[in-house]
Amino acid sequence: MARPSAADRLLRLLALPAWVAARPGVTVREAAEHFEVSEETIIRDVEALWVSGPRDAMPDELVDFDALELEEGRLRLTTSLGLDTPLRLTSQEALALQLSLRVLADLLQGDPQAASQGERAEQTLAGLLGHGRMEQAGGAQEAPQALAVVRRALALRRRLRIVYVDAADRRSQREVDPAQLESDGSHLYLRAWCLSTRAERSFRLDRVLEAEVLDTPATAHRLARSPRARAAQRKREKANTDRPRATLHLDRRARWLTEQVPCESVTQEEDGTLTAVVLGRDEQWLVSLILSCGRDLLGVQPPGLAAQAARAARSALGAYERLGEEG
Repeated sequence: MARPSAADRLLRLLALPAWVAARPGVTVREAAEHFEVSEETIIRDVEALWVSGPRDAMPDELVDFDALELEEGRLRLTTSLGLDTPLRLTSQEALALQLSLRVLADLLQGDPQAASQGERAEQTLAGLLGHGRMEQAGGAQEAPQALAVVRRALALRRRLRIVYVDAADRRSQREVDPAQLESDGSHLYLRAWCLSTRAERSFRLDRVLEAEVLDTPATAHRLARSPRARAAQRKREKANTDRPRATLHLDRRARWLTEQVPCESVTQEEDGTLTAVVLGRDEQWLVSLILSCGRDLLGVQPPGLAAQAARAARSALGAYERLGEEG
């Protein structure tokens, strides 16, 4: 028989006080049957909870059960320290569960009983989300609609156009070749090949504001397979959110630049010009890049960065003129 994990016991220790508080005088045997452990295990859990409380707490500041009733084989919580309130899912956690259930729906079609249970669970979560009975933790409510579009694109093997907001609240439009849906336990992600960055990316579905299935067939790409590799990829993406960015409006002749510097996205406008969101090592690096563009640069955002580049250009020109005068 497999040995219970410490995580299993911790979850039971957190759940037991609330369960007993809702059933004063419940028997140890009933508690053991409910938590699927032995009566001896329940007794040990109660003994552990008896000495649980805030750091440096006095004896009367610890979780407490009625000792006399315990001797009679019954449980009654007398001091809860807040553990008598069942833990509730946040709206983000419930939404992640709901979306994961929808992803599993296709896999459960061959098992009517499992499919029915999954559907009931999804309806329960949907009801909780709709009536605000959970703690609010933010998160977009567009994720279910985005999920439906993403699943359709995956089924048809078509390219997607999405409007995405990253962790730094930056909005961008991208075209991606979807690969698969996956969850980290809290959020649902779309793994895809991003055509703007020419690299694999993971997009949190609750940050996808709009999604559209295109007529273009999705191209198969070699993506990182191991969980460790995907975790490293997400870490790099998170680090990228702290890097300075510049939005450059470029003449069509400057396409070479977008192929040589790290770009978050590149969009070709109707007139043939390019709009590129460039990731910089630091602001000085971006200023140097702007100065190197010459007449192929048509515009720069943010304005502060453009002003820095203008000051650097004037300073360099002044130094050049002084050098000529001295010569």
